[in-house]
Amino acid sequence: MAEERLAEWRRLSYGEWRVMLEDRELRQVVGEDGKRYSVACHGLDDGEGRVRMVVAVDDGGWPAFVPQVRVEIMNPDGTFLD
Repeated sequence: MAEERLAEWRRLSYGEWRVMLEDRELRQVVGEDGKRYSVACHGLDDGEGRVRMVVAVDDGGWPAFVPQVRVEIMNPDGTFLD
């Protein structure tokens, strides 16, 4: 689920990422296993013009204390930081 959300963001431009800075989004998604998951997303200024997009996923149980987290960082030239 986290990778799917990041894939949506990868299709956007650097300017669109900048607009999303400090935005926070929370979605409730039903997974392939039938369980309901919380998918939390937000953008942060990572310094030197880079934008960091963070996605955290959990099922509301014990994993909520340590959710699965995925991060993508875009440079000002539109390339992604490895």
